[in-house]
Amino acid sequence: MTKRLVQFIRLPAPERWDLLEAVALCTLASVLLRVLRFRQLAPRLGRHMAESPGQHDSAALKQAARVHRAIATAARHLPWKPVCLPQAVTAQWMLRRRGIPSTLYLGTDPARGYDAHAWVRAGSVIVTGGPGQERFAIVSSFA
Repeated sequence: MTKRLVQFIRLPAPERWDLLEAVALCTLASVLLRVLRFRQLAPRLGRHMAESPGQHDSAALKQAARVHRAIATAARHLPWKPVCLPQAVTAQWMLRRRGIPSTLYLGTDPARGYDAHAWVRAGSVIVTGGPGQERFAIVSSFA
């Protein structure tokens, strides 16, 4: 068996399921972002220009941290390298399935030729796309 498979098998069952969910949803998000226009996908991300609460209880924050780890691990090991937007979409979907309010942000950095970035916040935790998101001006959000 490969080292990765052994590591996967040794994970606690809930973390294995989180990782499998992250792989599946990151794959789906990557495909949808390639075949659909963003405006077709946007309604599935939440209310436009809305924000979720800035505070969550400790149980929700622990779940958000697990979602973060699952997405980061999936993104590192997928055969393609999903960038910030598919990861953010995946986080938004995974958090929603767990009943955790979150906000997906889209931003640009005009100082760097309008470099674009996407990140997700749940409570006070940046789930994907951080650190570094603070240099981007928010142009859109979905909650």
